[in-house]
Amino acid sequence: MKALTGINKKLFSHLNIDEEDPAWEKFTKFEFSKKKIFSNNKVYFVEEGLVRKFYIKEIADMDQEISADFYFPGEVFVVGEDTKEKPSEVFFESINKGFAWEIGLDEVKDMFAVNPECRFVQNYFLSRKLNAAMKREMLLLKNTPQDLYKYLLKNKSHYIKHIPLKYLASYIGITPISLSRIRKRIN
Repeated sequence: MKALTGINKKLFSHLNIDEEDPAWEKFTKFEFSKKKIFSNNKVYFVEEGLVRKFYIKEIADMDQEISADFYFPGEVFVVGEDTKEKPSEVFFESINKGFAWEIGLDEVKDMFAVNPECRFVQNYFLSRKLNAAMKREMLLLKNTPQDLYKYLLKNKSHYIKHIPLKYLASYIGITPISLSRIRKRIN
């Protein structure tokens, strides 16, 4: 079912997509519950809920999940291709109940081919993601876990409020027990 109305376009106004752009008609509503893994080959605009991006690291006989990013309402994420030759190593999972608007990557590619404004949005989106990734890399390289937690407290307090501690610890690169100790020292 195509969704012509309902999407909160103002929530995504930072993407500079005109409210009358026919691209909005191509999105469908995707409701999710906790622990839902998102499908490949799609772009998602999160309107409600929280989604995490994670990798699985094999250690001895155990798999460890490493949180890499989180997506809150108003944010966009892309789940890339998963092929038999190259299976995906990254997963996107909902942390709680919510919904997003989805569109297939093929549809997005078609829009880029015919609409120069879509290419502008793509460049804007990619430059924001690249800057965020570079900043995160520098934070991880230059700071202790305690410094990272203090940074999150000061600059991304919504992470502290909404992300379960086990995922937050993984995002910082420590165990939940170590995060608990840091929180006790700071408070």
